Amino acid sequence: MRDGSPFTGEPVDSNEAIMYATFCALQEHGYAGLSIQRIADQTDLSKSTFYHHFDGKEDLLLSFVEFMLREFHEIFQLESTGDPVEDLRTYVALLLGNHPVMAEVPEAVEVRSAFLELRAQAIRDPNFRAKFTEMDEQFTSQLAEILATGIEQGVFADEDPDQTAKLLLTIAQGINFQKVTRTDDPGPSLTDAFEQYIEREVMVDRRA
Repeated sequence: MRDGSPFTGEPVDSNEAIMYATFCALQEHGYAGLSIQRIADQTDLSKSTFYHHFDGKEDLLLSFVEFMLREFHEIFQLESTGDPVEDLRTYVALLLGNHPVMAEVPEAVEVRSAFLELRAQAIRDPNFRAKFTEMDEQFTSQLAEILATGIEQGVFADEDPDQTAKLLLTIAQGINFQKVTRTDDPGPSLTDAFEQYIEREVMVDRRA
């Protein structure tokens, strides 16, 4: 995997080329209009190459979710400083797509939109539900680890890190949903309120 943001630079192999093509096809056609052929049309790869890697559309899209999750974690590892306060801010900014590294990503808003459109499939599809449950558990675990480190160092309030992580993740996901489903742009005001909440309720030196 190349260093840097998702969907930047040239794919390093055919699997990554397929992931890029899947993103482009999701942008253009949405989930309902997506097909293996339309994804293949975004690349120089043959349709048979796709079926060599994946059993079908659902298998490919579940792999795309895994790809996005791996990309997120790799970017966080690159940006992490080991300081729990800075790492929490970085993690939240990455979840919200507000971190400076996201400026390198072409059509960053569409990345979030494509991801949320896939998440909507979990309402009726148990395979997508299982995949997004696993994803949320990984996000929660990593956030809880950051919070636990901060509690040990005395910079975060001594609250249950797992419960706090679940709450922070839910708020971030809700903000992203608002960003891509409204005609106005509530992102800045919601992000400000979220950051103020973290400063007030999570950071020890800001608590009353």
